[in-house]
Amino acid sequence: MAALLSIQGLSISFGGLTALSDFSLEAPAGAITALIGPNGAGKTTALNCVSGVLKPDAGAVSLDGRPVLGLAGHQLARRGLTRTFQNLQVFGRMSVLENVMVGLHGASRREFGAAMLRLPGVRPEERAIGERAWEVLEFFGLAAQAGQPADQLPYGDQKRVELARALAARPRLMLLDEPVAGLNPAETDALGSLIVKIREQGVGLVLVEHDMSLVMRVSDQVAVLSGGRLIAFGPPSQIQADPEVIRTYLGGGEEFGLVA
Repeated sequence: MAALLSIQGLSISFGGLTALSDFSLEAPAGAITALIGPNGAGKTTALNCVSGVLKPDAGAVSLDGRPVLGLAGHQLARRGLTRTFQNLQVFGRMSVLENVMVGLHGASRREFGAAMLRLPGVRPEERAIGERAWEVLEFFGLAAQAGQPADQLPYGDQKRVELARALAARPRLMLLDEPVAGLNPAETDALGSLIVKIREQGVGLVLVEHDMSLVMRVSDQVAVLSGGRLIAFGPPSQIQADPEVIRTYLGGGEEFGLVA
């Protein structure tokens, strides 16, 4: 499959400590690419470089052949790339519906001032944003909670709100940073099924996750980072049997679903 996201030679250091070293990865459309590794391996750092949160010391990132390194979040959303974060980020005092609509406003090509002044074309776009937000809430099973303040929802539902906001803008690629962290097994299974359904819509996903059972169940390809370097890449079955990957987890192969 042709690459939708192409990462070439990303390197970044913090105070002399190397977080990423010559990291390269290709993620196709309509597939789930998991990025795994021990704590401090550089997984979130990689997502932060791709999504414009950090500026790498070297390297290049392109989306569908167009360079995107250094673009702001709203610019990336307009190009078709959205993300979620390791730490839950919902607007607690806003309703669930409003939270999802924020994701659509971020990808809108109209400026905020135009909306405030009610310039021509704004009202039809606002109507379309509302319709899309309701569509996504129904997809995630959140329509009944649309009017509730987001911070009144259970933690698992707030995770779904964040994922819904990222999907609302009709991205071609989503970056998910530990989407099931803090969820119980039933919630993890449910969210994993939703992630697969997102892939079935033709959306590519790059998934950073410590739940190896989920990773091996839903991923099409897995990249393994250790010490900021890519040490293995391939389908889940290959990664599970890779001796270097098992050694990286210091004998913790069974814990991570990795067996020789």
